[in-house]
Amino acid sequence: MRSIVVNDTVLQGPGIVIQGPGIVIQGPGIVIQGPGIVIQGPGIVIQGPGLVLQGIQFNGPGVVIQGPGVVIQGPGIVIQGSELSGVVVKDGVTHDVSGLDFIGAELQLQLKAVIAGEDVVEDVVVRINDIKQSDAYDDVYLYDLTYRAKDSAQWLPYCGTPGVAAIPMANYWNVETGDRIDNDKVVTFACANAALAKCTLLGYRPWAEATNCEGKGKNQQCEDISLQDHHQACTRMLRADYCGDGRSGTVNGTAIDVYDDLSPEIQTQFTDWPVEAEWTPEGASCVNFVRHPELGYPGCFLKKNGKPKKFNKCGSFDDQDSLLISAFSKPSPQ
Repeated sequence: MRSIVVNDTVLQGPGIVIQGPGIVIQGPGIVIQGPGIVIQGPGIVIQGPGLVLQGIQFNGPGVVIQGPGVVIQGPGIVIQGSELSGVVVKDGVTHDVSGLDFIGAELQLQLKAVIAGEDVVEDVVVRINDIKQSDAYDDVYLYDLTYRAKDSAQWLPYCGTPGVAAIPMANYWNVETGDRIDNDKVVTFACANAALAKCTLLGYRPWAEATNCEGKGKNQQCEDISLQDHHQACTRMLRADYCGDGRSGTVNGTAIDVYDDLSPEIQTQFTDWPVEAEWTPEGASCVNFVRHPELGYPGCFLKKNGKPKKFNKCGSFDDQDSLLISAFSKPSPQ
């Protein structure tokens, strides 16, 4: 697990981001090209191989599961944790499908864009080649995905790099601000080489629960809480999104130490590195120093005179809103 406790400037993964129900992309300056798909334009600018499906509404027919004539019935595909399930009809017979049943499934999707006032449509096929259970958590499923343009025979890796899996998660995230957008009809496939999936693999599964205790001895009170906010705080932390505005203050591959104060802890303190910051779903609640000062100090933690704010107890979980702590090995002064 320590090998993936690294920063990441990317939220979902490389490739195309499609936002909103119905898989509709619109806006000025968008260009759709084949045989793969590259979409460019203000607000949706993400280039390169791979396909990140954000904001897909799984309703109605359009899913082929290893054979002709199979269609999704009823509410379509639903997600529990990271496991997909649904009801299909083949040759008039109804079948419940879930989990590993989706190996071999092909999602036939239609990308729509308005370019110079005209509708442009691109048909895409996303294939689930394999599904494996995570070694660390039995409620986390890793999906091997490839995609192609419908009129092309070339399959491309969904996450940009062959062998990088994706984890389906409920809801979607604004790629500019990093905010989670709650929508129970939307599924995001998060690539394991980006922050959403990394935080899930660290144990902060947004659908799971953990125990949180406050106070000590006879005065201690414990309750089960959702890990959804811990997951969101983790995405801010991995990307060094100190101000919670979507701007990253790190570079990929920078190792950090991560820990929480859950009972029991999901991630425990592993080093004697100094505390960098405490984290909430909205960003950092306090900052002792920043990982990469060459990228600039976060403006929300600067005083009016332009100097960094000082925090006496940052790293003590004194702020009840703080959910995670990050520690970082500062380079020795030259």
